[in-house]
Amino acid sequence: MPRSQWIRASCATVLALVGALSMTACSDDPDPTPDSGVKVDAGTDAGTDAGTDAGTDAGSVDTGIPWDGGSAGTFSCEGKAQATLSFAPGQEEALQDQVNTLAECTTIQLAAGTYTFDNAITVRQNGITLVGAGKGVKGEGTGTANSTVLVFTNAAANSNGLDVVGNRFEVRDLAVWNAKKDAIRVESSTDVVMRRVRTEWAEADKESNGKYGLYPVKSKYVLIEDCEAYNAADAGIYVGQTEYAVVRNNVARQNVAGIEIENTKYAYVLGNTAKDNTTGLVVFDLPGNPIKGTDIRVKNNTITGNNRNNFASVAASSSTVSQVPAGTGTFILASRRVELTGNTWGDNNSVDVAVLSGLAIESDPAQWVAGGMNFDSADISIHGNTFTGGSGDSVDNGKLNQQLRPLGALLATLYAYGETQGTRGVEHLLWDGLDPFGHDRSRVNPINICFSGNTLPQGTATAIVDLDLLTAGTLATEGNLPGAWAKTRHYAATGTAFDCAGFNPALTIGDFIK
Repeated sequence: MPRSQWIRASCATVLALVGALSMTACSDDPDPTPDSGVKVDAGTDAGTDAGTDAGTDAGSVDTGIPWDGGSAGTFSCEGKAQATLSFAPGQEEALQDQVNTLAECTTIQLAAGTYTFDNAITVRQNGITLVGAGKGVKGEGTGTANSTVLVFTNAAANSNGLDVVGNRFEVRDLAVWNAKKDAIRVESSTDVVMRRVRTEWAEADKESNGKYGLYPVKSKYVLIEDCEAYNAADAGIYVGQTEYAVVRNNVARQNVAGIEIENTKYAYVLGNTAKDNTTGLVVFDLPGNPIKGTDIRVKNNTITGNNRNNFASVAASSSTVSQVPAGTGTFILASRRVELTGNTWGDNNSVDVAVLSGLAIESDPAQWVAGGMNFDSADISIHGNTFTGGSGDSVDNGKLNQQLRPLGALLATLYAYGETQGTRGVEHLLWDGLDPFGHDRSRVNPINICFSGNTLPQGTATAIVDLDLLTAGTLATEGNLPGAWAKTRHYAATGTAFDCAGFNPALTIGDFIK
């Protein structure tokens, strides 16, 4: 259906968009940190038995080079007694008993087949490795001769699948099926490896599915490699409140957010495939968190066809993700020093790449004090990518909801009018135009977004839009669509202030990884 047909309602029903700029991020934690002064978002619901000193013994690492699976912290099993415990299907009770009394530096070997649990597998020890016979294939809820599947369909409500606090933890070659909350949650840990793991919920598009597939949080030195994540009601693959992470060669499909990097320093996101999610790959900071995310390289990823309707629970999911319009390839919010290169975007119905200020979700700067006033986005370099086309022509799949996803409603409204002025579809790069430091609006690119050397579809006229969200949104709510559209600014890919060389100093993160 053409966009103009979705919005043929009176302007009185279009939006309450200025209100969208003052929505406070909600928490998925019933008891947020008492002294934070603000409810915070994903990654804050720490288990009460989380180790208080876990993750603090990390050795120093050059901030320009991320950890890549070796031992970076001071804990090591070298020279210590090591043991291997082996289990087969039918021995779930014995396995649960053993994990409660594990000695450090123990490997748990799970034979091929199906394991059924009524509660989380909880690990609170250092140096633990959990290894199966293979992760199997998408849709496989029972183990085979070549796969190990851990099933949590009938587990206790609100329990995770694997729930881990421990340094030098590795999980590989298995699948976690139908976890009630997070499939694999690792918290407050140093040296974490997730390799060849599949997390999945049986049914697609259910807001009652668990929120996160792979979920390392409040940790250091994390590697997620060759994994798959399907049907999570928030993010399939998440790294949050973490320092030094490599997310490499994974597949995320049918989630609300495919891959999510949140309040994280020094992350390398390489060679992943994010398709058929609501939004493919996101990088953002949230208010009330002391880690100010920075230095993120997103390279050689495929982020196409992310048009799944948003099925996140507004009450139980993070508010940021539940507000994302379907058809968003990548959004960057309250982030800095982010480089996107070698990636492919296309067929994302709302927009390929959006750069947003944190003030779009929390307009009170005081709520961002914990992270050093980290509401700004700045120094975003988008270069050497391929945009294949087919994006920006069906915002939020035409299923607009001004209360739940107000930015999508505004975007569709503006571009429905813009179509009458000869502009067809949202440009490949959208900037909300919220300049938190009040620079002179006559400056075209005050926060240094660089868009250069990208391959665009033939015939592309404009590739970048400055939405001027505050002014245009206000005019739109007043019914003045011509005035609102006039405030948006549209730029070609070359020969403008956005055609710049990036930021300085350049990232060195991941340069040694091929």
